[in-house]
Amino acid sequence: MYDETGAYEGEDPGPYWHDQIETAIKIFDKWEKRGLKVVKRYRDERDAIEMPRMKFNILWSNIQVLFPALYGRQAKPEVSRRYMDQDPVGRLASTMLERVMEYETTQFGDFDSAMSGAVQDRLLPGRGTAWIRYEPVIVNDRPDDDGVLDETEESQVYNTVEDPTERIDAAHSPIDYVYWSDFLHSPARTWDEVWWVARAVYMTKEEGVERFGDVFKNVSLTSSNTDMDGKNPLTAKMTYDKKAMVYEIWNKRTAKVCWIAKGYPQALDERDDPLELDEFFPCPKPLMATTTTGTMIPVPDYCEYEDQAQELDNLTQRIYLLTKACKAVGVFNAEFKELARMFSEGVDNKLFPVTGWAAMSEKGGLKGAIDMMDTSQIIVTLRELYAAREQVKQSIYEIMGISDILRGSSKAQETLGAQQLKANFGSLRLKSSQGDVARFATDVFRLKAQIICKFYPPELIVEMSGVMNTPDGQDPQRLQAALQMLSDSTIRDFNIAVEADSLAQIDEQAEKQGAQEAIQAIGLFLREAIPMIAQAPETLPMASEMLLFLVRRFRAGRGLESA
Repeated sequence: MYDETGAYEGEDPGPYWHDQIETAIKIFDKWEKRGLKVVKRYRDERDAIEMPRMKFNILWSNIQVLFPALYGRQAKPEVSRRYMDQDPVGRLASTMLERVMEYETTQFGDFDSAMSGAVQDRLLPGRGTAWIRYEPVIVNDRPDDDGVLDETEESQVYNTVEDPTERIDAAHSPIDYVYWSDFLHSPARTWDEVWWVARAVYMTKEEGVERFGDVFKNVSLTSSNTDMDGKNPLTAKMTYDKKAMVYEIWNKRTAKVCWIAKGYPQALDERDDPLELDEFFPCPKPLMATTTTGTMIPVPDYCEYEDQAQELDNLTQRIYLLTKACKAVGVFNAEFKELARMFSEGVDNKLFPVTGWAAMSEKGGLKGAIDMMDTSQIIVTLRELYAAREQVKQSIYEIMGISDILRGSSKAQETLGAQQLKANFGSLRLKSSQGDVARFATDVFRLKAQIICKFYPPELIVEMSGVMNTPDGQDPQRLQAALQMLSDSTIRDFNIAVEADSLAQIDEQAEKQGAQEAIQAIGLFLREAIPMIAQAPETLPMASEMLLFLVRRFRAGRGLESA
């Protein structure tokens, strides 16, 4: 029997979780179909039976503007003392944790890949997320029969070292991008009400047997990790290896993780909480498009202006047809067959002989022998259509909040103040989305920080951070205290804050200006303080504290402070 929490006693949890997964799939089915249409429109994929039609892909254009505005460059972790007070141990602990995290994010590239995929999913189907894992490299210090130490990388998803002869030689906490339709969660109104999350992974028979044992031999291979359109002539003939769809389900109510396979009723595996994260889930709150407090099913941004985009396509199609019709065509008197050469032969400065010149003169000459189609009305209509299309585009930009200055469009007669006003207006409309992406990156960094502090050996943290070459790291007592702070989650949370720096390209100039202001502020303080200290040496402690207070407010001040 299963209660409302998903708890069970002595029974296989597989059937229960199959029911939960199927229910969630049905609830999100309408959103998933809508998301597929949005992605198809972005890629401008058309069915083979679709009639040729001209389109204006405003969706692609908008995404190319919004993506760099939300995620213009790879985020970097910022680990600092929470209260910016005089705390050498907290400063050293922050430095070690930040260096380890920065090394992993820049060395492996999985973080940037996951962030890029999640932001793109946020802008297209409306939901993007990522998933964190822990991968240790276990070294067996017990010699084999040949006397050589055996070093193997663990194939299991989560591992703990129980054999005293084994030790962790290296570790990594990868950030996996989760395809938007492969992520599921319990139906809820808000993220706080979500009590289970799941992601689908695709395994071959060999991978499944290595992970779950012989039980996986009974799992049928019926899925493939692709959603390519079978009607598309570019992808219809492609063949993909069949795999088993395996759901990894994290149940927050029972603090257990269960694995089930599509088409196989029993559970493949179930374990107690392997990562012991603060929020239990190995994923942050997803990046979401438009939602309300009554449901977590997002509405893709494209749906907010889909009608205007359709109108834009219709206008483009009419412009195309009228442009084809606007051409130099007409009729001529068949008595003078030579006149046909005037338009059929692409020549300049040439005279064509006419046999019946006298007859042609009687009929009014060339004007009387040729009559061209009047295209003036078509040209007027085209002008109106182009103007109407520009108006529709402006309506879409107003809905999306993309000001013309963000698109690089400006007028020569505009003042600097007018351009700044438009830029500020556009950035105000984007601040909410930018803050959501920054929050998502911060949550990912915090998950990584928790795993590093809990599972990475102290000596590995010191080696990866390289703090032994800094003044703080050369103090054994301070180094030991800093490692102790990182291992104690309560003390760490009280003293250390983990965040992500700015992600948008439009903030780079502001960052440079901030750095210049920091140098100017420190230089100005020293020019004022040095004469004061020379006249009154007893003011040195106070001046030092004032300088440290100023330096701690800047990220680059951490190294200056230790110096």
